[in-house]
Amino acid sequence: MLEVKNVKKSFGGLEVLKGVDLTVRRGDVVAILGPSGSGKTTLLRCVNFLETADEGTLVFDAEEFQLAHTARRDIARLRKKTAFVFQAYNLFLNKTALQNVTEGLITARKMPRAQAEELGRRALEKVGLSDRRDYYPGQLSGGQQQRVAIARAIAAEPEIIYFDEPTSALDPELTGEVLAVMRRLAEDGMTMLVVTHELGFARTVSSHTAFMEGGVVVESGPSREVFGHPRQERTRAFLQTDGG
Repeated sequence: MLEVKNVKKSFGGLEVLKGVDLTVRRGDVVAILGPSGSGKTTLLRCVNFLETADEGTLVFDAEEFQLAHTARRDIARLRKKTAFVFQAYNLFLNKTALQNVTEGLITARKMPRAQAEELGRRALEKVGLSDRRDYYPGQLSGGQQQRVAIARAIAAEPEIIYFDEPTSALDPELTGEVLAVMRRLAEDGMTMLVVTHELGFARTVSSHTAFMEGGVVVESGPSREVFGHPRQERTRAFLQTDGG
């Protein structure tokens, strides 16, 4: 479904991605792990064109794109098949939970309001927030705000959802409710590419894991193998140091 090849990205003289390859098959939940500064988030942002890669190829649904030279119309077309969940929720503070979910459907996709609101209500119900649809972000906990952000992603009916450290801004007691929603999405067959520091989620929910360090993928494979029998010493050391 999604394949990236030889992705490179530098910021000034700092080479952040040094030729990354990654494959995501339909229905996969792929976890990207690694220490801070390893290039995880930059890779995710390049794949969704939030950053422009210096080099590399993206294959999506068997259609190939050059990441450094993709036309705006193609980026817009690809984004209609994807959704992105950010670390910091990125909600409109002056809009209710339901309005946050429906805004993109109405303005960007030109969907009739009644249809968008029906999709929005269903998405909020899926994340356990049907009773909070008229609440503003300031009236919600951090975990609830992130669940609204996930509902916004679900409502777009994407083929894949990208998650960038979705629990990193949350207190530990709120992390579980967000991971539970992601676990249910995985059980429903949603394809997900997840940058995360939650090793328990990666170990028990993801189907595949990629470990990044120094701008390269050091090791990747089925999660049970990466966690149970890591082939690379650097992977083993990271999992042990971080409680794996």
